[in-house]
Amino acid sequence: MTAWPRIFVYYLCGVFAAAQLGKLAALAPLMSHDLHLGLAAMAALTSLLEVSGALLGGAAGRHLPRLGLHKGLAFAMFALALGAAAAALAQGVPLVTLARLCESLGYLVTVVAAPVLIATTAPPTRQAAAMTLWSTFVPVGMAVGAAAYAQAAGLSNWRWAQSLSVLVGLALGLGLLAMRRHADGPVAAPGNTAARERTGAPLWLLVASFGVYALAEVGLLALMPSLLTRAGLPIAEAGAWTAVAALANVPASLIGAGLMRRPAWVPRALVFSLLLSGALYPLAFALGAPPLQLVLAAVLTNLASGVFASLVFALLPRVAGSDERLSLASGRLTQFGASGALLGPPLIGSIVEHAGWPVAGVTCLVLSAIAAALAWGTCHLGRTDRVAMAVPG
Repeated sequence: MTAWPRIFVYYLCGVFAAAQLGKLAALAPLMSHDLHLGLAAMAALTSLLEVSGALLGGAAGRHLPRLGLHKGLAFAMFALALGAAAAALAQGVPLVTLARLCESLGYLVTVVAAPVLIATTAPPTRQAAAMTLWSTFVPVGMAVGAAAYAQAAGLSNWRWAQSLSVLVGLALGLGLLAMRRHADGPVAAPGNTAARERTGAPLWLLVASFGVYALAEVGLLALMPSLLTRAGLPIAEAGAWTAVAALANVPASLIGAGLMRRPAWVPRALVFSLLLSGALYPLAFALGAPPLQLVLAAVLTNLASGVFASLVFALLPRVAGSDERLSLASGRLTQFGASGALLGPPLIGSIVEHAGWPVAGVTCLVLSAIAAALAWGTCHLGRTDRVAMAVPG
């Protein structure tokens, strides 16, 4: 199998894993009624998908190559299928929680292994384009998951809707095992000394910047339905506009891919995209303004910050420094991003509850400025430490 079909399969694995976020959002009303769970419990179950990444991302990046990233990704698909099957059989909180934790492990392995496999499979001159494609897996997966599982539940019930995950997970896992994988060697050799090297300041600054970005961005998306319903929109319309805002990251990836063809622009683009999105956050949280303003501000905020996210993934192989260290770099990025996604909604929600929506907007502005400063440090130290920030071709 040539490079691009393999890359597409790895990308599909990421979309399927991210669809498990949209799945629980779509099935939450039915599950909460059937299992007698409150809103807080359902929110906790949703966030459990990120727990493994927040706690074990770095360790996964260090140790997964010993198993083999391609084989690990196959078993991640099986874990997502197993978690869905267990959730479909659950009669109470304990089993559904264990099922979600099983999905969380599958999600962790996917988001660590798949980008490394994509980066090492892509031709050197197309690596940046392949990684910017990968940067869209979360919004695409969430949108596909929310639509597909809602439709499946409408045709049957939430338990049978879980069979989508079982079937797709088994198909992807078996497909991966059937694929011939020739490139596991450089990144999967046990005891590789390069994999144990320290990652360096530029990478730490980059992943920290991504984590702070996730605090604000995920916080906005999590609260956007509540904000828009308070502004007077029906719940269905508020949910639809939230999906549109999330999908703004997809065209942002095209902008990021174009920027990677102009390496001299990349450092400025990293910082400017965060500062621009930061300036838009107060407009997105301005409860009392017309709903159209809130929607446009939220979409533009995610479009601007999405450029930063696509550039982070495109730069990751360069900042890692070598294929041997790329898995560790991917694990660090997963850990910081998952931590931001976990902490963002409760942090911004608490600020809204105690200080109001405008203060939440200013908080996100400050967070974006901090992320921009960290991104600037990545570029500055990258030049100082002779980390190649440019992309060949």
